[in-house]
Amino acid sequence: MLPQIWIIDTYAMLIFLGVIACFILYWLYKKKYNINDKFTFDIFILACISIGIGIVFAILFQLIFDAIKGEIRGSAMTFYGGLIGGIGTFLLGYWMVIKKRHPNEKFSVNIVPIAPACITIAHAFGRIGCFLAGCCYGKETSSFLGVLFPGMINPVYPTQLFEALFLILLTIILFVLAIKKQFIYNLSIYLLSYGIFRFFIEFLRGDNRGKFLLNLSPSQLFSIIAVTSSVVVYVFFKKKLKKN
Repeated sequence: MLPQIWIIDTYAMLIFLGVIACFILYWLYKKKYNINDKFTFDIFILACISIGIGIVFAILFQLIFDAIKGEIRGSAMTFYGGLIGGIGTFLLGYWMVIKKRHPNEKFSVNIVPIAPACITIAHAFGRIGCFLAGCCYGKETSSFLGVLFPGMINPVYPTQLFEALFLILLTIILFVLAIKKQFIYNLSIYLLSYGIFRFFIEFLRGDNRGKFLLNLSPSQLFSIIAVTSSVVVYVFFKKKLKKN
């Protein structure tokens, strides 16, 4: 028997590819609008730090939810926890460091239009990683769409691929709006569309989602917050445009 030298963790590999895709989208946006190279480098460094802290938050949020339910699932993660931790870290780092280093660069022009597309493409790769890892699966089904994962008796809906496809389509829309129009409302579109999609895809999930409040899963509650936030963000940027 040959010795086992190296095992590829497909989930980690897809996360890495998602981060690379995220950086590629921003680089294309940067080339289109001639964004300062030093500013772009600092943004990439901050993004890497934010992603790392976001992963920590994703694990911590899941641990909190599991503790509430009285069960611990090790290194499981929740996307919304990572999103909150990652965005929070990025915004904090931007206003504390990058804004001081690059006072002439506009956040609403250089970051806001393209950032949502960067998030969705990275998330899409992550969901494909979930599919390969066999987590975040759907309910049992006899449909032709069903997938039989190792260790399961019956096929289930590949909700990971449903979400990945949705996120890829959303990425295309957001990227086109960013690259063609520098559309400042992309963040609202992202929060609204993904919040609605995630709320309803949760009904197809077959893994233990748990119940938090109002008999909804934690992700559904965060989805409601995301949809509500989309309106707040829209109004904020609408007022900002009027001032300018």
